[in-house]
Amino acid sequence: MSSSPSLGGIPTNETMTLPAWLREPERYTPPSDRSSFIQRNLGHMGQVLSRVGAGAPISQSPVDRALRTVSPAVRIVGIVAVIIAVNITRNMMFSYAMLAAALMLLAARPAWLMRSILMPALAICAFSLAVSLPGVFVGQYNTPARLAVKAFVAASFVIAFGWTVPWNRLIAGLRGIGCPDSLIYICDVTMQFIDILGRSMMRLLDALQLRSVGRDSRKLMSAGHVLGTLFVHANAQARRMAEAMACRGFDGSYRIQREPLLTWANGAYVAAIVAMTALAVYLG
Repeated sequence: MSSSPSLGGIPTNETMTLPAWLREPERYTPPSDRSSFIQRNLGHMGQVLSRVGAGAPISQSPVDRALRTVSPAVRIVGIVAVIIAVNITRNMMFSYAMLAAALMLLAARPAWLMRSILMPALAICAFSLAVSLPGVFVGQYNTPARLAVKAFVAASFVIAFGWTVPWNRLIAGLRGIGCPDSLIYICDVTMQFIDILGRSMMRLLDALQLRSVGRDSRKLMSAGHVLGTLFVHANAQARRMAEAMACRGFDGSYRIQREPLLTWANGAYVAAIVAMTALAVYLG
């Protein structure tokens, strides 16, 4: 490469050569790397956030359309009664009867809602089997099956209730059965923060994915940074939320519009719970 024809006004014929490292083309092909940590967490977080705080659409489920007319407070009492009756009754005929009822209610729901209830319920059953399996070696051969049936019945009713009841009606139901305001406040703020912090974590994971070029051998460190940033954001968000609630006059008590209890739907639901309790007492 020839130099400039003049240097300080004086002509020169000197020749300069570029070094080898400067003549190399600037081409960078980053090595392929798996980002399963980011993609898996983004997908899972998106699925969770899509159903936080809002009940599932129940227009295609005749069972849930009928149960929507029942007061949430009455439904909470009924679910607690079912769980207690199933767990204290020694006769497995009652557990099998409640299992048949749970399966009938499950079959009357649409496929996507059935799958959403069935998958976590089966996971709870598998955990119950794993916990009770050592009892087989000491002669308790029926214990795993008994625990699995009871766990499935309890889990299916609770998960279906959580899926089909919006959070604001659940808060009203908790207040209707006399839960303390402090407990309702904890549950309410927790559900709101799941939504807020979940969206913040999705933004952090998006930023991490956009900045991840090439192979990263320190994924655990990146995950720690994400969680640390999320913790700092949660602390700041909690303070802002407390100040905003205090400025709006929140004194720690929840005031709700009470739903009428003397309705045909509530009466039919209570009658079903009473019949279930009578059957549990009769079968022992």
